[in-house]
Amino acid sequence: MRSLIFITLSIGYMTSFSASATPPQYNGTETLAYTVTAKLSDNIEIRDYDAAVKVTAIESSQNSAFRQLFKYISGANSVNTQIAMTTPVANESVKVAMTTPVEMTMDAAGQGMQMSFFLPSMYNSNTAPKPTGNGVTLSPVPAKTVAVIRFSGLRSDDKVQQMTTKLRTAISDNGYVITSEPVLMGYDAPWTLWFKRRNEVMFEVQTIQ
Repeated sequence: MRSLIFITLSIGYMTSFSASATPPQYNGTETLAYTVTAKLSDNIEIRDYDAAVKVTAIESSQNSAFRQLFKYISGANSVNTQIAMTTPVANESVKVAMTTPVEMTMDAAGQGMQMSFFLPSMYNSNTAPKPTGNGVTLSPVPAKTVAVIRFSGLRSDDKVQQMTTKLRTAISDNGYVITSEPVLMGYDAPWTLWFKRRNEVMFEVQTIQ
């Protein structure tokens, strides 16, 4: 299995909500919305996620990728704001709120670390601030169905491998097929006590036809 790589920020708990409701929050941080459609066990769920927008950086290390994305949310971006009907578009930068989850894996070509931040739900592909930094891209994320296993404690390689294997088995045993690489997600700041941390491994899935 391809190694899972993870970075922790101040990120939060996911709950379902309607489009007209306030986005879900955890410790004051907006997080992606989802609806639980099935529970395969106490700690394994099938979820439907809403569409989202993410900004991605591919660098030689996770620290470098993080720095590029942090620059983006700190203002290394441009927002196309129409000043008046007869004037040209003005480019202005804005600060973008941090949301959850943060994803990080090897890029498809295996040449570096790929890290993505998800943008707040107030943005879509047309309104999201455009990156101005080199190597930072903005892309839509379509709605998707995923299988997720939740676990607490430290995220050692052995523990992640164990949870990933357990999730694969549950997916197969319940009539689903995996359609993506695994993603490791965390929901607490680095200083959170280890036994209070929430972690998840996620696969995109679809039902067997």
